[in-house]
Amino acid sequence: MSDTAIMPASSVPVKERFLGVDVARGVALFAMLAANIWDAAIGAVDDAGQPTLAGMTVFGRSATLFVMVAGISLAFISGGRHPRQGRDRRATVVGLIVRALLIAAIGLALGYAASDNLVVILPFYGLFFLLAIPFIGLRPRTLALIAAGVALVGPLLLLAATSLDLKPVNDGSLTFTDLFTNPGGFVLQLFVTGYFPAVVYMAYIFVGMAIGRLDLSSTRVAARLLVSGLVLTVVAWFTSSLLLFKLGGLQQLIAAAGPDADPATIRNDVLWDADRMDTWWWLAVRSHHSATPIDAIHTIGVAMAVIGAVLLITKHRAAARVLWPVGVAGAMTLTIYSAHALVLGTGVLGDEPLALYLASVAGALVLALLWRHFLGQGPLERLVSTASGRARRAALGWRWIADRNDTGSTPQAR
Repeated sequence: MSDTAIMPASSVPVKERFLGVDVARGVALFAMLAANIWDAAIGAVDDAGQPTLAGMTVFGRSATLFVMVAGISLAFISGGRHPRQGRDRRATVVGLIVRALLIAAIGLALGYAASDNLVVILPFYGLFFLLAIPFIGLRPRTLALIAAGVALVGPLLLLAATSLDLKPVNDGSLTFTDLFTNPGGFVLQLFVTGYFPAVVYMAYIFVGMAIGRLDLSSTRVAARLLVSGLVLTVVAWFTSSLLLFKLGGLQQLIAAAGPDADPATIRNDVLWDADRMDTWWWLAVRSHHSATPIDAIHTIGVAMAVIGAVLLITKHRAAARVLWPVGVAGAMTLTIYSAHALVLGTGVLGDEPLALYLASVAGALVLALLWRHFLGQGPLERLVSTASGRARRAALGWRWIADRNDTGSTPQAR
């Protein structure tokens, strides 16, 4: 088996898919399942104030890998190494808009049934896709520079929102109700006050798009992703340690928590489960979902390293065969993630996270393999890809898209 495999397209409108990218998406999916299950059962810090294993590993990193692979998919959709131009790009934009709105709508519907401890990422996903549209024609280096700017500037906007005491519409998942009852707060939560704020998370989309513009069949590219990712990961971690432990940042954050706070508890919270604080020292925090520059650079590095490692591993025939089921599940992430959100909402096995996780992974693999064998694309993947594909084909037939001229005449459909 080569580094590509023919699979039903769930996220890209092409027949040929990189197995390595689907496996990376599957890894992100199973890591997110673990993060959501253990977060609901225990959290990043346990009752004794000690960080949990899940809190030190998959929390935060799984979601950012998930979003970065979505950026790769966006690059594939818009032409891969050679971005689409002219009428084809404009039609692709129409398809992307439909795709983004459907994914967001699925997420808002899931919000009604999701557990109070789960923040459904799909509405944010839809926004990320919409915000990425103006950038689909850019080169990898330009996208990487934009990502760096977002990773540095976005956290400053979050700090400003904290200073203004801006609050999210709710602490759980967004729903259609939030959209209609508080549209301003709804938009603010998507961009700034939410769990996956677009002002920072677009950095992961842009890095993913840059990666998707590269030759992912190249061993050299995969190795560079692995090495560069590891370097970013280590540099960010040690920079945070220097700021927090050597330059007094941790003491400043403990002091900002108030005189009644337990220093030991605050220390673990700062390191593994930090809330946003109205102090510049918050920017040195590296805990999950803190969305600080340190956290952004660290998690970008982790995601790059995972993607590079998976691309290298799946070049070996035996490894590709073993990981192929993970890739099949990775091609059905929308369906599996949605089913996972519904299961968590029931509370079943809520006190047995390991049992629930093993059952979820096994169920996801069996569902993905059987569904692909008998029916092809996953149900939600088929819904989204069919609708977006029809919108794109329809757009190709619109005269204003296909044959735009200088006469200034009114657009007409063919």
